[in-house]
Amino acid sequence: MKKFLFMFMVMIMVSGCGVQNDSTYVQNEDQNGQRFVDNDLNREEIDDRQLETVRDNTNQNPNFLDLSDSQPTNGTDVNKAREVVEYYSDYEADEVWINGEQMWVTAHTKKEMTAAERDREEAKLHKRLVKAIPRYKIEVQIKER
Repeated sequence: MKKFLFMFMVMIMVSGCGVQNDSTYVQNEDQNGQRFVDNDLNREEIDDRQLETVRDNTNQNPNFLDLSDSQPTNGTDVNKAREVVEYYSDYEADEVWINGEQMWVTAHTKKEMTAAERDREEAKLHKRLVKAIPRYKIEVQIKER
């Protein structure tokens, strides 16, 4: 009987150590300890706040997906490529194709060019397009009309 009472008292003492009272142990930080937990906000406000943070971080790099409400599409990238060709060169933009990570841009000129001149002009136009639209591997071709 003494052994039973002794074991019973030990079990009561050991089980009492594991009880946590919320008023005694208040956790004001999340698991990593980086943000304070605010239980007064509802779930939608928390999701909106996190989405705004993600949008701010990803929209700084042009190679990340744009998460804003007015996301650019392939059409806006095509229009930007045509705008660059028209604005920064004497050529007329014609075909612009996008396939995954690659963009093919064709420009037309009315003057005759040698192969060396064409290569030089294609390199200049390629450099301008890469500055304007860095997320694509761009191939430039200049043709005579």
